[in-house]
Amino acid sequence: MSKFVALFLILFGLSFTNTALARDGDSSSFQWKVGEELVYKVRWSLLRLGTVKMQVIDTVRLQGQLLRRIKLQMDSNPVLIFVNIHNRYECLIDSLFRPVIYVVNESGSEDKNLMVYQFDYDKRKMIWDILDPSDSSRVMEHREADLEYYLYDGISLTFFARGNARENREFKLHSFIYDRSGPVDMRFKPQREKIKIPSIDKEFETFVVEGVIHLKGIAGVTGNYKGWFTADERRIPLKALLKVFIGNVVVELESWKGWTP
Repeated sequence: MSKFVALFLILFGLSFTNTALARDGDSSSFQWKVGEELVYKVRWSLLRLGTVKMQVIDTVRLQGQLLRRIKLQMDSNPVLIFVNIHNRYECLIDSLFRPVIYVVNESGSEDKNLMVYQFDYDKRKMIWDILDPSDSSRVMEHREADLEYYLYDGISLTFFARGNARENREFKLHSFIYDRSGPVDMRFKPQREKIKIPSIDKEFETFVVEGVIHLKGIAGVTGNYKGWFTADERRIPLKALLKVFIGNVVVELESWKGWTP
């Protein structure tokens, strides 16, 4: 566990559970799985830009509410000299797929960012602390803001899509990065599609999502996007088309744990 998340778990009195599968108040039949690990390759044409790994680590409780702890790791291809990304993110997500605590630990060739976001939905408040990357106990900047609407980071946005994936649905959401936020259009197509990916020798029936991200997110993600999720209770993201800082990229699942295709 990251020491930053551990600190906040202690401060907020969270207690760990060993629940491998929980359904408290989930808005759909989406099936969570503690221990799930999905690794994706990111390529620009034939060039591999890097790797993204997402893990469902465990479950915790905050004031009787069951939360899932998710880790996201992004690493650029070390042979590339024009990009240097080594970012780590952790998020505690509630049963409505909203972030409760979100930790950002970004490290590149020049900048390092260490930030913690806290969301209090009863009071409709967001707290944002910018920490000293060389001394995480020192708060460099503290901000508070009113929540006009739910804000989703990249992790919670992905799980919102998984949890709500089915035919012919549409959502208007808002995402954020640093001190900026913007709309995200999410539309699931009326028809399912069958696709194959190189890492698995079988065809999958999938829910298909399309939409537009109206802000520039992690690694410059913005604009039109498209994604394919397995049409079962796990809703595994198999493939995505995204626009990033370098252009249009393909993100494809290449390895996994805690799932049987």
